Amino acid sequence: VVNIEKVGRKKDSCYTAKASMSNKPAQTIESFNPDLTSVLRELEEGHYLFIVADQKKASLFIFTQGRLEATHGIMDPGVMKKTKSDSGELYGRNTKLMHHRENQLHDHLTLIMQEVTTFIKGKHLNGVFIGGHKPLFSAIENELPSELQKILRGTFVTELNIPREELIEHCKTALEAYTK
Repeated sequence: VVNIEKVGRKKDSCYTAKASMSNKPAQTIESFNPDLTSVLRELEEGHYLFIVADQKKASLFIFTQGRLEATHGIMDPGVMKKTKSDSGELYGRNTKLMHHRENQLHDHLTLIMQEVTTFIKGKHLNGVFIGGHKPLFSAIENELPSELQKILRGTFVTELNIPREELIEHCKTALEAYTK
């Protein structure tokens, strides 16, 4: 079911339509062609961004009509591993190490979001999915730019240390589950 809320005309013969489908939020579409079918096709053919991340690396995927369109990999070995609390020479310094690790993770997620911004430039996104380890989902979601937070469609758990083709299949499965 598609609802057209408003159709207007802007300068230079550009038409705008605000359309929404039953399972997706409203989107504003600009088109130089006032034909309603072309507006609806543009709504359907939007891109879906997948951000699959862990503490050291991330993979970005863009799918269009269920097909992989673009990929980008990010490697940032700057986040140190968790250490056992109150062990050996670390006794009494847990908060300092914990804050240091949190800062490193924040920097890693900031780097990912900078790469995301560059990666999606000029693309109309219908949705964003977050994949990876479940404990990172809320941190990734908090780092997303507000326009991407609004179109967050779901999360899925996966490992990043698997073959790339298998990771792509996990993304496809999440997209198919959403679009059904």
